[in-house]
Amino acid sequence: MRRRLHQFVLASGVLAALCAAAACGSASASPSGVAMYRSCESCHGTRGEGNATIGAPRIAGMPAWYVSSQIERFQTGLRGQHPDDTEGLRMRAMSKQMLSKAEVDAVAGYVASLPPVANSKTLDRGDVATGQAAFVVCTACHGDKGQGNEQVKAPPLAGQDDWYVARQIRKFRSRVRGVAPNDPTGPIMQAMSMTIAPENIDHLAAYVHTLPR
Repeated sequence: MRRRLHQFVLASGVLAALCAAAACGSASASPSGVAMYRSCESCHGTRGEGNATIGAPRIAGMPAWYVSSQIERFQTGLRGQHPDDTEGLRMRAMSKQMLSKAEVDAVAGYVASLPPVANSKTLDRGDVATGQAAFVVCTACHGDKGQGNEQVKAPPLAGQDDWYVARQIRKFRSRVRGVAPNDPTGPIMQAMSMTIAPENIDHLAAYVHTLPR
């Protein structure tokens, strides 16, 4: 009887060990968003707060669908291909570190889980009232509160870094962004950017920065 009990305990222990090993193997097979994000920290910060000095925007709390779509756009050359897009070229190279859609989705999910960060304004000459009036042309896609619209692939803008919004509008206007061949969405924003008067770009960006997340 004792021998059978010993054999049962031994078998149970082996089975438990095998199950634990299988569980660990299953967990390690799925990419970790935390681990994948480590390669992003040098530019976007540990909290996803961004770094204006090197042109890296705040990304904390951005929706996963948008983050994953932009990584894929960098990977395929729909974004970050123009020789004058310094920040885009850097991001395109970084995006290549993610070798599968599972890895892209993992890091996008982690970024989306980060609490939104509110950075200080940088455009001291931006007039919010003027910017609010200029923002009217953006509401059809980005929403009246800058909340974004996944159906038309328009990201949320509310609270985004003012310097980044202004820089991207200027990139679209100068055709540094939004003109890659076979790009289904870039040309829409490129065309819309041309409706914003150059003198209103900083004002619009200053207004967007004041919108609550």
